[in-house]
Amino acid sequence: MGFNLIRICFVILSAISGYFIASNSISGLLVGFGGSIIVVGIEKVLQKVSPRQLLLGALGLISGLVAAILLSNFLLLIPVEKEVELYVRFGLYFVFCYLGIMIAVRQAKEFGLLLPYIGGKKERGKGVLITDSSVIIDGRLYDICKIGFLPYTLIIPNFIMQELQTIADSSNDLRRQKGRRGLEMLDKMRKDSSLDVRVHEVDFPELIGTDSKLVKLTLEMNARLLTNDYNLTKVAEVQNIEVLNLNNLSTVLKPKLLAGETLRLKIIREGKEESQGVGYLEDGTMVVVENGKKAVGKTADVTINSTIQTVSGRMIFAELK
Repeated sequence: MGFNLIRICFVILSAISGYFIASNSISGLLVGFGGSIIVVGIEKVLQKVSPRQLLLGALGLISGLVAAILLSNFLLLIPVEKEVELYVRFGLYFVFCYLGIMIAVRQAKEFGLLLPYIGGKKERGKGVLITDSSVIIDGRLYDICKIGFLPYTLIIPNFIMQELQTIADSSNDLRRQKGRRGLEMLDKMRKDSSLDVRVHEVDFPELIGTDSKLVKLTLEMNARLLTNDYNLTKVAEVQNIEVLNLNNLSTVLKPKLLAGETLRLKIIREGKEESQGVGYLEDGTMVVVENGKKAVGKTADVTINSTIQTVSGRMIFAELK
């Protein structure tokens, strides 16, 4: 509301100024009003531009202006008419300023290696995490960051945002729900001022697949990779990239159950073997219960026999007490 009030006052004052400057002319009032509307429109558009892009655009503008001045001074060592000199200077200033801005913004990823986080919080020496779509869709990332277990700057590449949007627009109902959950989670994290989450405007059109792009970006920024994808984890590790995998963290944090311990378990279905029953712990760990078939649908005391760790997770074998 405060910004809108300032905008309205600006438009009114501009219209009044135009009226009096043009000697109480209605045309002056209209020019002032129209010009202020254009300025407000430009200001609204600039709100969607990241601070880093604005800074790079300003640097590009200054560089283009300096180049135009030097070139025009060199060319105009040859005597020409005053009118021609004016046209030459205007043309060079206009063209080089435009080129400076466009080149600086288009080459943002190269500048990003030198000035990657302008306009945000300082890194505080805690490092950078490049995140993929799987870890955003997962849903646990916000809570983990909120309690301080990931004290990093989280970078979401632009192509990951596009991938989430594609998933959210999928015709498959489950994929669509996952994509929307990922976008909602990302929006929630970006609005939380206590978290340092940034969208990085970068793409590698010469590469096919987001995994390849993630690996290249992580290498270029000398960052860490945050993912739940097992295959991406292995590919990144081969290239000496430090990977943080939330699934691995979850596995490590699961309580250790020793042989001989007893626990209460609801057996929900039959197992693969004839007499087996299957239940699940609160963290999703599967418990295979020998002779548990007769207790399907009931909650019973079971005794742990053994625990095995697989690539997909942990399995516990038990028997009815």
